[in-house]
Amino acid sequence: MHVPIYEVVNVIGEKARGLGFWSPGSGLLRLLNSSSTQGQTKSTVTAGRILKPIIWPGDSTTVPKGWDFPVNAKILRIGVPVRHEFKFFVNVEANHNTNGSRVSGYSIDIFEAAVNKLPYALRYEYIPYDCANSYDQLISQVYYKKFDAAVGDVTIVANRSRYVDFTMPYTESGVSMLVLAKNDDETTMWIFLEPLTKDLWIATVVFIFFTGLVVWMIENPKNKKFQGSKWKQFSTAFYFAFSTLTFSHDQIIKKLHSKVVVVIWCLVVLLLVQSYTASLSSLLTAQRLQPSVTDPRQLLRNGDYIGYQNGSFVHAMLRRLQFDERKIKVLSTLEEYAKALKAGSKNGGVSAIFDENPYLNSFITQYGKEFQIVGPIDRTDGFGFVFPRGSPLVPDLSKAILNITEGCEGLQIQKKWFGDATPSPDYGSPDANSVRLSLRSFKGLFIVNGFALCVMLVINLPEFVRANCTELRNLSLQRAQSSGEFASDNEPQQLQNNDAAPTEPPQIERETN
Repeated sequence: MHVPIYEVVNVIGEKARGLGFWSPGSGLLRLLNSSSTQGQTKSTVTAGRILKPIIWPGDSTTVPKGWDFPVNAKILRIGVPVRHEFKFFVNVEANHNTNGSRVSGYSIDIFEAAVNKLPYALRYEYIPYDCANSYDQLISQVYYKKFDAAVGDVTIVANRSRYVDFTMPYTESGVSMLVLAKNDDETTMWIFLEPLTKDLWIATVVFIFFTGLVVWMIENPKNKKFQGSKWKQFSTAFYFAFSTLTFSHDQIIKKLHSKVVVVIWCLVVLLLVQSYTASLSSLLTAQRLQPSVTDPRQLLRNGDYIGYQNGSFVHAMLRRLQFDERKIKVLSTLEEYAKALKAGSKNGGVSAIFDENPYLNSFITQYGKEFQIVGPIDRTDGFGFVFPRGSPLVPDLSKAILNITEGCEGLQIQKKWFGDATPSPDYGSPDANSVRLSLRSFKGLFIVNGFALCVMLVINLPEFVRANCTELRNLSLQRAQSSGEFASDNEPQQLQNNDAAPTEPPQIERETN
């Protein structure tokens, strides 16, 4: 039987709802007008080619993406924490038009992006919950089934995972320390000594003297500029050695062995000077801005006051680190963070604030480089979404979160809430020890130079000894000749004195007798 037009219906339980029509010639039609002309039926489209809205199981107009999540069409009740600070993550605002609430923030955008990647439709509603700055209360609401999930800046902690399940974290992990940055100008007077460690300075000075000694020993026998008085020889040799540090030494050496020694030593000096210049430049940059505190043990030794965010689990971590309860202050707002650090521990403030990296990064984004992050001090798993134990949503959302955080979508959401660049913890802000040069770095150079000096010393030592022995012999002969001439000159005078001697001594002898 030939049927030219079909009606498309939406079956809802035991009822059917018309959506439009379909014909082989026109396809899907929303409305259809029919008129009889010469015994034939003519069909025309009167209202476009869009069907009426389809109502899917669960009374939803959202098109299923695969299979329906088995929640019996239940709308998930998702609790969101009401925050009074750090609203970058969760911000609950009253909507006076609907007498409800409008929820936004970095955590909300990540959750909604993950839901959109699920292979099925998920219906939910946000329910603001004032947890009195303690997220443990929000987690307990999920545990007791008053909420089907919790979305916000909830940290994944081992103690909490005993009662609920967490998705994959969507932020970086760790607890760090926020401190005031200081300008370390006190040490700039002697900063030129800091690029090299003590052992490298000592080794350099020793090799300068050793090089000067070897050059003097080689040149002394035949080079008149290295001869003369002892003071002149010493000053000439070591002035020449020290002048090689600035490559301003004169061409006063003549022997090939001396030139070999000087060339090798100049190579060592060249590398030392270049490395010294680079290290000094780094130090001058690093010394401008240094964290005032770099280690929690420094705070313990000094008995300084510290702070943490109100309601955070960080308080338990501080007690575990053996901080005195009387030295721990509770802070709630970003303004309190900045004010307490600027005042300092001695003026009613704090010396450091311990908090999770996402909060500290948002603080640095707003307050700039006047403060620095040092850490991490402790490890955590970051922020995650909370679901009851055994929820089948957890693995699916975790996969979706991984796809978001590893792709461009996660970067776009981060840029939306935190700007172009989100600072990271200052694990190694440059300090003096990290850029200083040690003897270990130049040990090979000094070994090669020392070997060359020893070889030249052994080769030229016999000649130096012979030259000095000859000089001593000549000096002895000169002294002997001078003594002989002096004796011959005095001999005639002694004879004349003997001839003119009086005869008084025999008389004295006779008197004695």
